[in-house]
Amino acid sequence: MPALTPAADDRPGRGGRPRDPSRDEVIRAAILQVLAESGYSGLTMDAVAAAAGVGKATIYRRWRTKSDLVADAVAELSQLSIDAPDTGSLEGDMRVLLRWLVGAVNGPLGAATLSLLSALPHEPGLREAFRSGPMTVWSSTFRQVWERAEARGEVGRTVMGTAVATTASSPILQRWLFSGEPVPEAFADEVLADVVMPLVAARRAA
Repeated sequence: MPALTPAADDRPGRGGRPRDPSRDEVIRAAILQVLAESGYSGLTMDAVAAAAGVGKATIYRRWRTKSDLVADAVAELSQLSIDAPDTGSLEGDMRVLLRWLVGAVNGPLGAATLSLLSALPHEPGLREAFRSGPMTVWSSTFRQVWERAEARGEVGRTVMGTAVATTASSPILQRWLFSGEPVPEAFADEVLADVVMPLVAARRAA
């Protein structure tokens, strides 16, 4: 994983210093880095401060607990998203989305997410952060693609929420989560050509 650019230490002096929002991005990147390398159990305020190149007081000024820190970082994952593509066809739009998904699961986002899975059942704040943050944003992006396809007449009726729509991303996520096999970009293209588009065609013909 690329090294983070260290931020200058901003530990307060005698009178203290106000929070510097410009450091937030570096610190959140450090949180994902530590999660990917050490897992949720290995995440500490000290480790995040060291990865970000700041003093521990800087971390505590922003987050009181480890759970608060991670929940905020997870909420920010929604920024690591993609605008709904509009290539003019469902196949083109879905290819862009599925290739983006492959890149996401293979990168720092995927590594950090894997490290958090075991903690989610015991951390309601993290579950809510996932639900209201990245999951909502990504679901909205896929919904826009299906709605545009419906408007163009490529699908007969709304498919968002059906097995067809779910199947678009499920093979990629299943391979990433359970098989331990690499998830290359070519696999996204295979899913699109051999699974998604045939299901769309079958649904239209039904």
